[in-house]
Amino acid sequence: MYKRRAILLILFVALLPTPLSQAQSLRAYENLVTADQLRSTVEYLAHDMVEGRAAGTPGKTLAEHYLVEQFRSIGLVPWNWNYTQSFSYEDSIAIRNVVGLLPAIVSTDEYIVIGAHYDHLGKLGHTIYPGADDNASGVAAMLSIARMFVAMKAEGRGPRKNLLFVAFDGKELDMAGSRYFVRHLSIPKSRITAMVNLDMLGTDLVPPRSNPEYLFAIGESSLPAQYQGYLAYACSRAFHRLDLDLTFYGSRNFSKMMYETSDQHPFARAGIPAILFTSAFHDHTYKKTDTPSIINYPLLRKRTVVIFNFINRLCAEN
Repeated sequence: MYKRRAILLILFVALLPTPLSQAQSLRAYENLVTADQLRSTVEYLAHDMVEGRAAGTPGKTLAEHYLVEQFRSIGLVPWNWNYTQSFSYEDSIAIRNVVGLLPAIVSTDEYIVIGAHYDHLGKLGHTIYPGADDNASGVAAMLSIARMFVAMKAEGRGPRKNLLFVAFDGKELDMAGSRYFVRHLSIPKSRITAMVNLDMLGTDLVPPRSNPEYLFAIGESSLPAQYQGYLAYACSRAFHRLDLDLTFYGSRNFSKMMYETSDQHPFARAGIPAILFTSAFHDHTYKKTDTPSIINYPLLRKRTVVIFNFINRLCAEN
């Protein structure tokens, strides 16, 4: 009798989901993301007609309208009855964050914020600064992550936390959009499990080591212990293998600088665990040569899928 029970227990444990089987079960959602889909978003946001998306300009408004329509078509619902959160920067520049919610599959008061800024430098004189990597690439990744989670919810599989997707305006104005968002939260900060920021994800130009397929994740140590370590696993998987750097070239000063100059920082200062995903600055950053042609779209897809897996793990933790 005891021997039979022991055998049954061993079989039961063997059938429990493992990290590998869980990862394999996400493959159908990962397949919804294509390099061409990411390219389409980057090319729209970096097109000359939006003139570099500087905050307060008609070109940025075109990008805003595009994102509202994307959020609506993907299936995100308005946050606080509206897709846009508006305010005035220094009483002169209209700033509009674009915000969409994907409610958890089972009612919960816990949230994860996934953000990417959509503004850039705009047009200086006759020169347009397209901002393809900075940060059309991060916005493209965010939209694809939203699509994967919406598909997951349609099949009754998740997410198990509310997901707030935020396209921040005013990043180039001292992170005005993310600062405002944090100051005017309508939910307790304690109910935000994590903030995940996507800022410049599209290039293979500055690898930390010899592998051109890499990903920087800055701020993992700010997350609770149960969230740490999964990124290393996700980046080691055969289908998504990336060279992960948690240190930003091993430099504490560079890491601090990078972390404090992007939209996760206002969340971190408010006591909310926050992590930045990036492929780092390069020779085209803040230049007119930051065009769609410098983006490695298959690599952007791979990074997007890894980050989706990471967020899904955040959703699974209590």
